[in-house]
Amino acid sequence: MLIKIFSILIVFALSGQALSHEFWLEPVNYHVKSGELIKVHEKVGQDFKGNQYVYLPSSYQFLNQTMGDKTVAVKSKLGDLPAVNEVVEGEGLLILSAETTPLDVTYEKWQKFESFIKNKGLDWVLVKHKERKLAEKNFVESYRRFAKTLIKVGHGKGSDHALGLGFEWVVETNPYTTKEGPIKAQLLWNGKPHPDAHVGIFNRRPSSGKNQSELIKSELTTDGEGKIEIPRAKGGSFLINAVQMIEAPEKMAKERNAVWESHWASVTYYLEKKLEKN
Repeated sequence: MLIKIFSILIVFALSGQALSHEFWLEPVNYHVKSGELIKVHEKVGQDFKGNQYVYLPSSYQFLNQTMGDKTVAVKSKLGDLPAVNEVVEGEGLLILSAETTPLDVTYEKWQKFESFIKNKGLDWVLVKHKERKLAEKNFVESYRRFAKTLIKVGHGKGSDHALGLGFEWVVETNPYTTKEGPIKAQLLWNGKPHPDAHVGIFNRRPSSGKNQSELIKSELTTDGEGKIEIPRAKGGSFLINAVQMIEAPEKMAKERNAVWESHWASVTYYLEKKLEKN
């Protein structure tokens, strides 16, 4: 109990450091058997490295699990670490999905905001910020995050599909039942294809050394239908991330004093390792 309380305090202490960091769901094991305990960490960080946070109900609008056409809430308890500890019966492609509650960050310096915006390929925001004659320091951005992870339960058959998240990745290629070719994915904004979006791809994959891994980073841009194709490469775990920025809605601007609202979409999955022969 003391460990859980301490972990919760750490979450609050670090909440302001989540700025420009990805949020994702990362299973301890991407492949499990029917009836086996599924453990999934909530993580925030950069370059596919992040802190593991305990489960706080107030941090989520929802945290669900979907298999086929059935969606139910995850039964996590306050302080759970990993955030998800769930037994799933049946076999197929399991989709965990989450939407976080809004949080705020205050930019004390323009340079920090500018660096974040350029890193995420949202340069138009800098122009619009000046056109709106907004302050260049001590201004507020609210943000919310949408995350999915795909887990193979038993045979892993099935398909990812739109679950109604405000900003959402749909992985059109089942990574557990297809053995060749790229992984195709589509980015949706309010249920519609989101074109010309900057996409960050992080691939943690095995290397030739014993118990070694390497991180490969790349960038893509969604096409006119919001789609990308991700090379299979050597396999390993993948994190796909995108950010959308909008002017803070009127209600949010009044209640939270925010001038911008960012939306983050992430998805994680795993591909069978393909080590090169020496």
